[in-house]
Amino acid sequence: MRALALALFVTACHASATVQNTMPVANMQFYHSVAVRVRSNVMGYQGFGQFLEQSVNSNLRQKCGFASVGGANDRAELVLDLTITKAGKDSGFITIQNQTVMEALLVLSDGQNGDLLGTAKISGNSAAMTTSGSNPDQEAVEVVGKAVADLLAKSGCSGPRIARAEPPKVEAPLPGVDESHRGEAEKLNEDGKNQMFGAHMPEALALFQQADRLLPDARYQFNVCLALGVMEKWDDAIGACNKAKSMNAKPELVAKIDRRIEALQKHQ
Repeated sequence: MRALALALFVTACHASATVQNTMPVANMQFYHSVAVRVRSNVMGYQGFGQFLEQSVNSNLRQKCGFASVGGANDRAELVLDLTITKAGKDSGFITIQNQTVMEALLVLSDGQNGDLLGTAKISGNSAAMTTSGSNPDQEAVEVVGKAVADLLAKSGCSGPRIARAEPPKVEAPLPGVDESHRGEAEKLNEDGKNQMFGAHMPEALALFQQADRLLPDARYQFNVCLALGVMEKWDDAIGACNKAKSMNAKPELVAKIDRRIEALQKHQ
């Protein structure tokens, strides 16, 4: 017990961040610009979304090779949504006086076609031993912002930019699929993504499932897999990903599915 207490004390002396439930994202070298959208679902911490957005932008400019980094931009090739889901003094395991714990959900999506690319849960802790003029809340914000940039750096955002192949303007309908409900299914899928961006996972999952029931599509089923993974329902998520892979998925989607399954299997 004394050894555990000492370990917790040593760890708490320094600000730190952990990244959990991560899906390897698409190669960041294909993206030249990124839009950052940050919000907070935590009462009393709504104003910290602006501070976290500033931290993320600053760290991305330092560590990545994006030509453009900033707030909401309709023309950005990559969209980064970050939602503060928990903030305060209670870590859920042990409460340390003067230490702020902050958790956030990261969702990456393609700014051109809206496809979801990856998710991660990020937890940041301020140092427990404060000094004169230090701000534990701001310190937690800074470590979360740094963790976001570190995650993208590991996926190639710091390398040279690579030209991206243009997708076909008109895609042929999938064989054997009744497209008469496509508009309604797409609306459900988009509503699900918006719920996911705000970290409302049960609502997002229900909408993705409704879209897939209305018009079975590998993209919708992959989003079901993503949502289940964020909810830490590992076996169900793997099942959904395998189902998406069997639904005449395009090669680029199959690659994302395989990476997601690999990440999910580490949590089983």
